[in-house]
Amino acid sequence: MGWRNNRWVKWLYWPDWRMEAKMFAVFVLLLVIPIWIVTQLAGRSYSKSIEENTVSYTSQIADKMMGKLDDYMEDMKKISIIPSYLETIQTGLRNSNDFYGEQSAIPTTPPPDSHGAGEPVSPGGPGSTTDRGNAVLPETERRRLDIQSQIANSIYFITGLKTGTNTVYLFDLYGNPYYVMKSSTVRSDLPKVYDEWRELAEKANGAPVLSSTQEVSDTINRKRFVFTVVRQIIDTTFSPVGLIAIDANISVIEDIVKDLDRTTEGTTLILDGENRVVYDSQKQYLSQSLGEREAWVKAAGTEGSFHTTVNGQKELIIYRQSAQTGWRIFISIPQKELMANADKTRDNTLFAGIFFISLAMLTSIVLIYALIRPLRSLVRTMKEVQNGNLNVIFPVKRRDEAGLVGTAFNRMIQRISRLIEEIHFIEQRKKQVELESLQHQINPHFIYNTLESIRMTAVLHDDSEVADMSRLLGKLLRYSIHQGMETVPVTEEWEYLDMYVQLLNFRYGNRFRLILPEEDLSRKRVIKLLFQPIVENAIHHGQDSMNTQMDIVIDYREEETERVFTVSDNGVGIEAEVLERLRSSLQASGWQERNGKGIGMWNVHERIKLKYGMAYGLSIDSVYGEGTVVTIRLPLEDE
Repeated sequence: MGWRNNRWVKWLYWPDWRMEAKMFAVFVLLLVIPIWIVTQLAGRSYSKSIEENTVSYTSQIADKMMGKLDDYMEDMKKISIIPSYLETIQTGLRNSNDFYGEQSAIPTTPPPDSHGAGEPVSPGGPGSTTDRGNAVLPETERRRLDIQSQIANSIYFITGLKTGTNTVYLFDLYGNPYYVMKSSTVRSDLPKVYDEWRELAEKANGAPVLSSTQEVSDTINRKRFVFTVVRQIIDTTFSPVGLIAIDANISVIEDIVKDLDRTTEGTTLILDGENRVVYDSQKQYLSQSLGEREAWVKAAGTEGSFHTTVNGQKELIIYRQSAQTGWRIFISIPQKELMANADKTRDNTLFAGIFFISLAMLTSIVLIYALIRPLRSLVRTMKEVQNGNLNVIFPVKRRDEAGLVGTAFNRMIQRISRLIEEIHFIEQRKKQVELESLQHQINPHFIYNTLESIRMTAVLHDDSEVADMSRLLGKLLRYSIHQGMETVPVTEEWEYLDMYVQLLNFRYGNRFRLILPEEDLSRKRVIKLLFQPIVENAIHHGQDSMNTQMDIVIDYREEETERVFTVSDNGVGIEAEVLERLRSSLQASGWQERNGKGIGMWNVHERIKLKYGMAYGLSIDSVYGEGTVVTIRLPLEDE
C-alpha cells in the first residue's frame, strides 16, 4: 500500500485544493488541452489531406501530360516510317547511293555540307561533282540535281505532317544529307551527329530510336534544344537504303508542361533512361546528365511520391514513368507553397481556438464564482449545525443546483429536528409501554377466575385436574413474568398459547379449540406475548351465550418483505361501531378506553411499532355474526 503515500498520487487526489481551483483545473484538462490537441491534429490531418489531394491531382495531370508526350512521340515514330512506304524516297535514295558510289572513285574537293535557304540543296561530302580547278561535268550535275529534286519534294510532304518538327533529314548510305530548311533551323553539326544516329539506327534494326534532348546551333549560330527520332529506311527487299532523322523543338514539351507548372506552382524535370535531362522547366539542366542522385534512388517503381530537401528547402516530389519512351517525369512542389493554405487555415483555427478558449475561461471563472459563493455560504451554515445549532436556515435565492442543495439541506435540518423530537418521544413511550406491559401482562380477572375454577374443581371432584391446572398456571406465570421487549421463537409462543387454552377449557369445558400452522416455524422469532392478548380478546368478545364450540385459527404467510400472521375466530364478531372505536384506539398515542378494555391489543400494537417501525402492527377486520380476523404484520428478517 506504499503507493498511496506517494506524493504524486496524493497530488492527484487534490486534498488541499480549493473547489474553484479544482474546477478550473478540470476545465483546463477537459477543454483547453483537448481543444489544443484537436487543433493540432486537425492541422496535421488537413495538411496530410492537402498533400494526398495534391499528389492525386498532380498525378492525374502528369498522366495526361505523359499521355500527350507519348502520343507526340508515337506520331513522330509513325512519321519516321513513312519513307519505308514511299517509293519516291526509296528510289531517290537508291539513286543517291548509286550516284555517290560511282563518284567515290573520282577525287574531288567536297563542297560545304549545306547551303541555300528554303530550297532543296545538293549534299556535300565525298562524290561531289564540283571542283574549283575543273569545270562541272554537265551530265553529273544534272543527275545530282535530279536526285536532289526527287527527294526534296517528299521531304516537303513529311515536314508539314506534325507541328513542332523543325527539320526532317534524309541520309543515303554514304551519309549525304537531304533536307529542306525552315527558317534557318538546320543544325550545323550534321557530320558529327550522323555517326551517332547511324549507330543507334543500326542497333535498332529498323525500329525507331528516340534520342534525348541536345543543344544545337543553326546556320546563323542560334542556340536551341531539340530531341530527335532516328530510324533506318528499309526498302521492299528489306535492305537499308538510308536513314531518316526528325528534329523536334523542345518547345513542344514546354507547351504541354507549362500548364502543369502553373497549376502546381512547382517545377518539372523529365529524364530519359540514362538520367539525361530531356526537359527542365527552369532551363538549368537541359541536355545534361545528372547521374545517380539520391532523388532517383527514392523514385522506386513507375509512379509514386516522396519528400526531399533541395537547397535547404523541403519539397514534395511526384514522379511518373512512361511505358513507351521510358522517360520519367519529376514534378517538384515546394512544401511552403503546398502548405500555404494549410498553414493559413491552421493559423485561423488556432486564433479562433485561442479566442474561444479565452472566452470560455472568462465565462468559467464567472460561473465558478457563481457556484462557489452559495456553496461557501452552505458550508458556513453546516459548521453551525456541526456545533450543535439546529436553528439555522440556508437562504435559497435561485432554483439552480446550489438552491436545490440548500433546499435539501433545510429539509434535512427540519427532518433531523423532528427525528430528535420523535426519538425523545419514543424513548418516553417505550418506558411507558414497558411499564404498562408489566402491569397488565396478566389480567387480574383471569387469575381470579382461574383460581376460583381450581377451588371449585377441588371441592367437587377431588381429582388430578387440580394438579394439572396448577401446573399450567405456574408455567404461564413463569413465561410471562419477564416480558420486556425481547423476542422468542414462534414455537415457544405456540406452547404458551396451548397452555393458556387448556386452562380456559378447564374452566369452560373444552369449549375452545386452538388450530396452529402445520409448517415448521421454529426459526421464526416474534415479540414475546404477541399472540396471547389477541387470543384472549377473541375469547372474551367472541364467545356467544349458546356455549357452542369456538375455533381459534392462526395462519402464517410471507408477502414480499413482510411476515403476516392472522388470528381468526368463528365467534359472534364485533359490531361496526365498536370495531371503528377499537381501530381508532389502536392508532391513538396513548390508551384512551376506560375500565381497561382493549388495552392488551393496544399494548401489542405499540410494542410492534416500537420494535419494527410505524409501518408494522395490527389491523382488525370483523363481520358481526360471523367472526373476527386480526392481522399481524412484521418485517421479513433473516433468521
